[in-house]
Amino acid sequence: MKKGFNIIALDENYQIVALLSYTNLQWNRKYYEPGSFSLEIPLEQYSSKYKYIYTKDRPEMGTIEQVNYIDQKGFRAVYLSGYFLEHELNDHIVYRKSVSNILGGPEWVTYKGNAEDVAFELFNSFKDITVKEGENEIIASLQIESGENLSRGKISEQWRCGEYLGNKIYSTLKPSEMSYRVGYNFEDSKKIFSVWTGLDRTQDQTENNPITFSTRYGNIKNPNILIDKVNYRNACIVDNESENAIYSQAVITEKEENDPVKFCYLQSTVLYSDFSSEDKFIEAMRSEGRSELNDCIKTVNVEFDAMEGSYEYMEDFDIGDKCNVEIPEMEISANAVLIGCYEVIKKGIWSLTLEFGTPVMKRG
Repeated sequence: MKKGFNIIALDENYQIVALLSYTNLQWNRKYYEPGSFSLEIPLEQYSSKYKYIYTKDRPEMGTIEQVNYIDQKGFRAVYLSGYFLEHELNDHIVYRKSVSNILGGPEWVTYKGNAEDVAFELFNSFKDITVKEGENEIIASLQIESGENLSRGKISEQWRCGEYLGNKIYSTLKPSEMSYRVGYNFEDSKKIFSVWTGLDRTQDQTENNPITFSTRYGNIKNPNILIDKVNYRNACIVDNESENAIYSQAVITEKEENDPVKFCYLQSTVLYSDFSSEDKFIEAMRSEGRSELNDCIKTVNVEFDAMEGSYEYMEDFDIGDKCNVEIPEMEISANAVLIGCYEVIKKGIWSLTLEFGTPVMKRG
């Protein structure tokens, strides 16, 4: 695998403008949120025509959203930064059913199915919307060719809540350890939305080569371990005042043995008038509460620099893969999903930092 790679600048019509000679590159791939990039180029190479960056060596394509020119003691450079194409989905909203100036929305208020089915339904329903302003209609369109739907993942029930479309799809897929990506087919000049999942590379399976990162084996350095229980909650009180009727529902999740109940509070956004019965209205409130609790978990983040010579990035392992992580000095032995790959190329020197999300601890 190339540790250095070529970066091409494209214009607004996705036409090649220049091959960039960067002196500093940061390529931040993420699994459960849009990744980002930043690169430094000499001033004489900059053009205002640059709108996108592309490389055949990585699956991401970036939109330039910030240009920073620096002239300091004779050193003149331009920093280009932005997000990968997945971020474009957040230009759209999973709008609530009752919003009056939004036209052409789906009939459903809540949608239930396998996580991948729900993700595609959200994407197809809200990537193209029509907004009415006075007598005029404004169409906001996200032109992306949808990928194949394989009906993977756990059962998920989602509702129209006013959240950003990209964030909503990420939160729908995350409980199934799945994600989405927006690729760019350079030959056909098409953006392609797809749902995907990494490979299982743990010791518990035989289909793929197992991968273990461990301080015991000496294939990682500079570990940074964060164990955070500050925002942990296992119950949610959901309040809603709709049409002069006050509903208050407590949503309790499964808790560990002898673990005390810890409440959080949520003011519901669902409207009684959007539902055909009181039972469906209350269930939508409960779904809101369960979603709120998804952000109130105990987290364990493991971050470290990968040592060269052990495993080859994007050949032996890649973002989204579930690997073994062993940090014996912190009594951590876990299977964890690789949620962040942060590459830096500075003055020709390449480095890679890996981030694993909240792991499933292995019992001895």
